[in-house]
Amino acid sequence: MRRVRGMAAHAGREDRGPVPAGASAEPGTGDLRFDGARLAKIRELEAWHFWFVGRRELVRGLLARHLGPAPQRLLDVGCGTGHLAGELLAAGHRVTAVDRLPEALAAARADTRDVGLLRADAGRLPLRSGAFDAVTMLDVLEHVDDAAALVELRRVLRPGGVLVLTVPAAPWLWSHRDRAAGHLRRYTRKSLAAALAAGGFEPLELGPYQCALFPVVAASRLLGRRGPGLRDAEERPPALLNTALAWINRREAALGPARLPFGSSLAAACRRSA
Repeated sequence: MRRVRGMAAHAGREDRGPVPAGASAEPGTGDLRFDGARLAKIRELEAWHFWFVGRRELVRGLLARHLGPAPQRLLDVGCGTGHLAGELLAAGHRVTAVDRLPEALAAARADTRDVGLLRADAGRLPLRSGAFDAVTMLDVLEHVDDAAALVELRRVLRPGGVLVLTVPAAPWLWSHRDRAAGHLRRYTRKSLAAALAAGGFEPLELGPYQCALFPVVAASRLLGRRGPGLRDAEERPPALLNTALAWINRREAALGPARLPFGSSLAAACRRSA
């Protein structure tokens, strides 16, 4: 697919799970600054860290249940280093990926040669209406004006197209980690459902994720509200612990979010309403 470059800015960045040291957010904007070292760290973590491993399994399951077989026209919004876009491409889909940060797109370009890469705003996509069968937006919505972004995602989806997204859950877990990640909000199931409905989406599956690990996550967030120590420690779990946590996350992903009672994240698969 042809690469498109140089389009206008401000798309929300996925800052998912572990927040490697060295990030800085502009106060009140949700805008996260990345340098080359930070992007290299994220790329490395995406390959093996339990948080990323489980989330990829979750997204694959949601797409398999609600999108249908490849090839489909997919748009990944807030693509970051391009890891997910590369996986979707390898599965046979036709993939376009957008991010507002040129540094992220440069990192993605190194690994995703056949993905269309575009610098763009999540709330103002320079793409034609109805161009995509599905959109993925993983841990991006909390960084941006969610009302504007969801209306725009609906516009670029074909009628009946599918949106798969994840967001951080439980506003009472707000901590130093959220500030470092450039978050503007965390969601409840009710607030996410309301935002999706206002944006013109009908939920197919909507519910929590990371239920089994929720007590550990809650303790980490509450104890870590004043500083980055626990946040940084989460980047490097011992190998055996990481394997065990990845196994737990994969099992939850296989169940699907609608079957879990609570969790530190929310996931949704939605259909564009008529």
